[in-house]
Parts: sequence; structure tokens; C-alpha cells
Amino acid sequence: MPKSNLEQAEEIQDLLISKGFTWDSHEQAREKVLEEINELFQEINAPVTNRDRLEDEFGDCLFSLINLACRLNLNSEKCLGIAISKFQKRINHVEDQAKENGLTLKDVTLEQMLQWWKEAKK
Repeated sequence: MPKSNLEQAEEIQDLLISKGFTWDSHEQAREKVLEEINELFQEINAPVTNRDRLEDEFGDCLFSLINLACRLNLNSEKCLGIAISKFQKRINHVEDQAKENGLTLKDVTLEQMLQWWKEAKK
């Protein structure tokens, strides 16, 4: 089975780190992540939306986060799986709460959904 883009990115980042092509500190890696996020939002807020540029900048954000994961010896796939599981649990709680109140999510305000979301986080 071919490797996922996430696995390929980890391999590239691990290789770069092993060759010394890496930041001296986690703080410098953090700064790079924030720089990439800022560039993404510059593109998002541009007067004209350019999908290719958005994809490029979003990819840079992901790649910089994967760099940080590799620096911390974290498995990005596992981390993403944990986040997905948490999200699914929380959204299920929100949907269950809406259903118990005879509503669908379309009938519920964002404020109410966020309140139920916070409940699910506990």
C-alpha cells in the first residue's frame, strides 16, 4: 500500500532533522508554524481568492506542524487519529443533546452548540 502524504511528510522531516536541517529550538519551530499560519490568512483575506495559493499555504502550515511533531518524536497519524476521535465524541454529544431537545443541529444556535461542546470536553 502506498504511503500517505502524512507519512511521506514525516519521512522528509525526519530526514531533514537527521541531516541537521532543523531549528535549534522548539520555539523557532513554533515561530515557523505561526509564520505559515499568518501567510495562509493573508491569502484567505486577499481581495481575490486564489485556490492554488490557498492550497499551497495550507500545505505549508501542515508541513510545518509535521516538522514540530517530528521534533517532539510524535507520530502525526496517531495525533490526528486522537483528534478525530475527540471530535467525533464531542459532536456526537452535541447531536445527542439536540435530539433530546427535539431539535436538529440546524435548529440550534452556535452558542448552544458550543455550550454542549464544552460539556463533552469534560
